[in-house]
Amino acid sequence: MSTIRWGILAVLASTFMFGATSACKGGAKEKPGASAKTKAAATTNAESSPGHMKLPSNEPTYLNPVLETRFNRANMLIFEGLVGFDAALNPVPRLAESWEQSKDGRSITFHLRKGVLWSDGKAFTSKDVAFTIGQIRNTKLRTIWRTYFSTVEKVETPDDLTVVVNYKAPYAPALVSWSVGILPKHRFSDTDAAVGDDAFQAANANSEAVGTGPFQLVRWERGSRILLKKNKNWWHDTPGLNTIELVFNTKDKLEALKTGVVDFANINDLGQWNSEAQLPNFLDNFEKTSSMESVFRVIAWNGTKAPFDQPAVRRALTHGLNRSRVLDDLLMGEGQLLSAPFFANMFGADPQIAPREFDAALAKKMLTDAAVISETTRLPLEIITTTSQKLPIHAEMFAIFKQDLATIGVDLNVSYLSPREFEKRTFANDFDAAFFGWIRDIPDPDPSALLHSAEVKLGQNFARYNNPEVDVWLEDAVKTADREARKEIYKKIHAQLYKDMPYTVIYAPFSHYAWSRKFGRVNPADVSVQTRFPGISRWSLNTK
Repeated sequence: MSTIRWGILAVLASTFMFGATSACKGGAKEKPGASAKTKAAATTNAESSPGHMKLPSNEPTYLNPVLETRFNRANMLIFEGLVGFDAALNPVPRLAESWEQSKDGRSITFHLRKGVLWSDGKAFTSKDVAFTIGQIRNTKLRTIWRTYFSTVEKVETPDDLTVVVNYKAPYAPALVSWSVGILPKHRFSDTDAAVGDDAFQAANANSEAVGTGPFQLVRWERGSRILLKKNKNWWHDTPGLNTIELVFNTKDKLEALKTGVVDFANINDLGQWNSEAQLPNFLDNFEKTSSMESVFRVIAWNGTKAPFDQPAVRRALTHGLNRSRVLDDLLMGEGQLLSAPFFANMFGADPQIAPREFDAALAKKMLTDAAVISETTRLPLEIITTTSQKLPIHAEMFAIFKQDLATIGVDLNVSYLSPREFEKRTFANDFDAAFFGWIRDIPDPDPSALLHSAEVKLGQNFARYNNPEVDVWLEDAVKTADREARKEIYKKIHAQLYKDMPYTVIYAPFSHYAWSRKFGRVNPADVSVQTRFPGISRWSLNTK
């Protein structure tokens, strides 16, 4: 995103809706006159095969990695970037077999793989890369990749297998940002001109996806699931799974796993994780693991709406939230408190700056001094979030916060909105505060997507934070290749954020996963936001 890519866990994405999708081009050809019954039987057989795996996923708005801003597993299985990540999140070749970076950090030359095909049989070339980046740079639509490519000066394609990227200035996350999924130009336009936003947003390609990845689209059943099959023409290898079913709306992940609705799940309910998931009967049938990932839960205060435009008020409200109780009682210690929007598993944050402690008396005094509350005046506070965040743990968290804030003269109301309504209200600046989960889409700590003033209108700076000095520091940081030097810049940013408090990070949770023992070589990181390569293609039916 602008995000850097930072990704948003539960929201966003444009809400233009499309009709039901047909099967992806390039799939197995049907015999003339094949009946609907024959097609259904073929699909049923595929889904009942031993190599069929069911994964939970958010439903995308677009099968288009440029436009999709909500994390889902469909785009990452269908599309690929020039660069992938290994187990340590180091960049490794993917659609580019090699690259060279200039010493001044202002250009990268990518050498693309020969013989890569789109799933419809067309050849993948440098024109697809140039088209994708052109759309990111030119679109007025919301995209999480805008910030990553904002410093690109030009993209040259001297031949079909070479891409030369020139930057206006050195950009530290440049290489890893090329993990963005590349789009098939021929599915959007037959000319070299960029596609206009209306046509780009409404293209059939956004629902009838064609990619180069390990799996290809069979069918998208709106509101229910997406069915994928292995791409037998994938350039890297033959995937170990035959088909993947992405299941939407699995509220109770553990129950869905135990009943076979899905074969893999992230368990959000810590009560379930610490009880049911530890029972011998469960462990006989399922593997499990935990990890700290690039994610945190955060409140953005609307910095352009009184009284939340006052840093003192934002600091007071932060002191008024008992985050430690949430961590201890609800997460059972399975997480970490943060003092700024820097990820716990990356460099960037100043470890000397501790999170603001819960102090109701101090919070009330600060609000009184700011003339926000008095003996006769209380402060109404609405926090908006999406319906996907309506989880038991969040309900309990907000109940704690409501009680805490009530004692200091603040009346909290939480509004759960559809993604469309959430986006509408954030665009219209019609909110006091917004709660969401934030995911880092590339392994780099740059927080520009949440903080830079350029991200206020079309990006994801929901707090409307506008600090010219911080803007300069953010820009300087991404121009600095030396990690230690970048750390020093981020320390200055962290100190300023601690004063301004545009965001209150509630916690960074540990992630908990479980999956059926029917499947082997499973690594949850392979289907996380920062997907590992070759990732899920290694998963297979367990032969033990």
